[in-house]
Amino acid sequence: MILVLNLKENLNKNSIIKYEEMIKDKKVIVLPSFPYLVFFRNGEYALGSQDVSKYKEGSYTGEVSAKAIKTIGASYALIGHFERKEYFNETIQDFRMKIQNAVDEELIPIYCVNQSEEDYKNDTELKEIENQLEAIPPYVKYVMISYEPSYMIGAKDAKIDVEHTEKVIMKIKEWLMERYINHSILYGGGVKPSNIDIVKELNGIDGLIISSSALEENEFNEIYSKINN
Repeated sequence: MILVLNLKENLNKNSIIKYEEMIKDKKVIVLPSFPYLVFFRNGEYALGSQDVSKYKEGSYTGEVSAKAIKTIGASYALIGHFERKEYFNETIQDFRMKIQNAVDEELIPIYCVNQSEEDYKNDTELKEIENQLEAIPPYVKYVMISYEPSYMIGAKDAKIDVEHTEKVIMKIKEWLMERYINHSILYGGGVKPSNIDIVKELNGIDGLIISSSALEENEFNEIYSKINN
C-alpha cells in the first residue's frame, strides 16, 4: 500500500536531517518543503514536491519549475491540495497547467480531489469532484488521485463515513477508467492510528496520504506497520 508523507511547512534543516533517519528504511513517498528536497538523499523512500509551478520557466519570482524539481531527484509532485485553493485562490485551470508541466518532465502528479462539508451534507460532492477531475489532461497515462474531504484534514475527532467514502472513490475510478487513465487512489484526511484499521480497508484505495501523523514518530511507525502487515 502506498504511503505519502506531506510535511507541509514544517521542520527545519536540523530536524529534516533527523527526520530522514526515521524514514530512510521505509518505502514511502516523502514531500518536504522545496528548500529541503536536497537534504533527502539516502533511503528506501521516494521523493516528491508539495507543489509545482504552472509556468515552465521564465521570470516568475518565487516559483519552482517541474524541470527544477525533477533535476534534484524528485519523482512526484503534489498538485491541487485544498490549502492551495483555500489560501492561494488557485483554480482548476492552474492545476491543469501544473499537471501538464509535471507530466512533461516525467513527474508523477499526485492530484488532490477535495470535498467540502457543505457538499457532503447536501449530497452534491460527486458533481464537484467531476469538475475537479476535468483538470486532468486526456493524454495523461498515469495519475495518483488523493481524495481528501477537506473538513477531515486536521480534525481531531474525524469519523470516516465508510459507505460514502467508498461511493466517492468508485466514482473517481469510473471517471478515470472511462478515459483509459491508469491510476492509484489515495485517501487523506484525518488518518491516524486510531482509525487506520478502518481506512486501510476502504474498498478501492491503493494508499494513504498523511500529514500530522507523518510528523509524530510513534504515530507514523504505527500507521506504517499496520499498512504493511
